Amino acid sequence: MKKLLLTSVVLLLAFYTQAQNLPEVFSAINITVKEGHSGPEVANGLMAVNMAMQKHGRGIGVWMSYGDRGERKQKLSWGFTFELKENRDYYFPSADAEDEGAYPQFGALQKAISDSGVNWNSNDITEAEGGYTDFVCVGFDHLINPKIGAVAGVRTLPIKAESAAAYEEFVVNEVYPFYNKNMEGVNYYIYKGDRGEGKGTYIGVWSFDSVDRRNSIFPKEGEGVAPEFTAIFEKVTALNEMGAKFLDADEASDTYTDYIRINLGN
Repeated sequence: MKKLLLTSVVLLLAFYTQAQNLPEVFSAINITVKEGHSGPEVANGLMAVNMAMQKHGRGIGVWMSYGDRGERKQKLSWGFTFELKENRDYYFPSADAEDEGAYPQFGALQKAISDSGVNWNSNDITEAEGGYTDFVCVGFDHLINPKIGAVAGVRTLPIKAESAAAYEEFVVNEVYPFYNKNMEGVNYYIYKGDRGEGKGTYIGVWSFDSVDRRNSIFPKEGEGVAPEFTAIFEKVTALNEMGAKFLDADEASDTYTDYIRINLGN
């Protein structure tokens, strides 16, 4: 069953390369597909939900990705996307409220989706691996035409608490301009957890406009940069060395996951 599941997911992904607008906020939940169900079944359900949200909602949708390389290889993740932070706060004005009716706008959206004939409960076919995190893009207003491509490479960045404000200035003033000028088809975004399990943590998200682009730069998992990209990555290394002063060296790690974005009708 597991082998069949993974093969089916790969086949599903083979047709998806289109970039989409970068959300200012997204929530992330790692999941396992329950026995008797499949990755495509999950994706089809989420696609129906996503398209209904785009029809009835305001700046809200869902995403789903498949681990292609790294720590969560062959595993799935999903969550909400919000075009702007104000959209997230419209539907979820506070974190983790449990009172009935605590989120009236989201409840109304759920009813509109259900009334349209879309009834999908992820708990029936998936199981969460831990809690959720809401991530907010650092310096979102400073980005130029931000897009997220077919591949998103995610790394945890252990930023020292006392350096957070200075680090965010560095991201806006140094990191984003560098990628805008130097890396065709590649962008790098910094997100900070502001709710949930990863509140206060930072992640770096490499965005590649296509799988082919990622593979041309990093041909094989764990084997570094292709020779023709050595010169540009010397500049990347120099930028990373500038940012190293903000990192907690004791918490630093080389672990990462490259996620391939699954088409949910965006």
